[in-house]
Amino acid sequence: MREEQVRRWKVWDNSNPPKPPHSLKASKKRVEFLMDIRGEPWTWVMGEHSDDKSIEEIMEQEAREAARRLAEKEAQSLRKTMEAELTELLELNKKQREEIEVAEQKLDAEDIYCSADELKSWARPQPTIAPNSFKRDALQEISFNKQPHKVSQRVALWEKRLMEERTSEIYQKIQKKKLDAAKEAEEAENKQEHFWREQERKAKEAETQMREIARRAREEHRRSMQDSDFLQVPQINQAPLLPPRKDVNAGIAKPPSKEAIVEWFRSSQVNKKAGLDVNSNSVAPWFHGLITRQEAETLLQAQPAGSFLVRVSERIWGYAISYKDVDRCKHYLIDASNGHYQFLGTNQISHNTLGDLIKYHGARPITAVGGELLGRPCHRMKPLPPAFQGLTIRAR
Repeated sequence: MREEQVRRWKVWDNSNPPKPPHSLKASKKRVEFLMDIRGEPWTWVMGEHSDDKSIEEIMEQEAREAARRLAEKEAQSLRKTMEAELTELLELNKKQREEIEVAEQKLDAEDIYCSADELKSWARPQPTIAPNSFKRDALQEISFNKQPHKVSQRVALWEKRLMEERTSEIYQKIQKKKLDAAKEAEEAENKQEHFWREQERKAKEAETQMREIARRAREEHRRSMQDSDFLQVPQINQAPLLPPRKDVNAGIAKPPSKEAIVEWFRSSQVNKKAGLDVNSNSVAPWFHGLITRQEAETLLQAQPAGSFLVRVSERIWGYAISYKDVDRCKHYLIDASNGHYQFLGTNQISHNTLGDLIKYHGARPITAVGGELLGRPCHRMKPLPPAFQGLTIRAR
């Protein structure tokens, strides 16, 4: 296959010989560079030489040149108009002089006396001279001096003076227009700058508000995770409610110390057999005494989901249920300050003993959404703290 392709290529190459390269005609155009004293191409950088003009001077020169050209065009247009008018005046004045000379010759030849009115009727009225000072001066030159060549000189002088005046006026207008444009551009820039600063200020305020909202949300989440003992437990078949911390703690006195908690348990809870199994009259496997929240989570960490324990709370006069959920541990406070046992919050079911509350929520979930059933107690890995050992013996 490869050999066949090579053969066909050679056949095509022989039948289509390459064309000779196109010969370029010698061009007469050449480019020559101006050389400096070192023999290198001469370069000029604007502004480095002492004779170079500044950009302001160049712009002023260009404006004056533009004003001069515009004034020259106007002067040329006016010159044509003035030449036509002056030519008309010259012809009219020439006819008037000829008629006066004819009348004088007629009077001299006939030597006829006539009235003043008849003499006036022979002469035509004088032409009305234009109010323009230049026209009046030019006409006087023609009438009295009878030197028409001076009119062209006066026209040239007038044209030169007019060009100078118009050049100055046009230049002033150009400069004023530039100043107005620069002022408008500066005002627009200031307005745009003010707009962008206002936008930046609003954006920073919005960003600050968003950061503050995020910070509050993180702080609230951290508090809810760390202080979940203060979560209100809603009634059964009711959506969970997470009120602010200040509302949960409203009106609840905090124990001053651990010694006070132990004394409260000894004086009011032992007689009610709190934390004891009523059937066996022994400490319930789910009761762990006075332990911290962190210790409870450590004990529940190795337990399956649904495990729970009950501990004496350090935050209120009551207890706390620590429940192992699928993703984290939950803590629910039980108020025992009024002689009954119920979760914190309004419209909560009250129980006579702590065991009744545990037994009740072994069949009914604590919340309808979470479905927390207290069915698997977390047994103690260590004996009860020394402060509760004597209490259990006394309870028997």
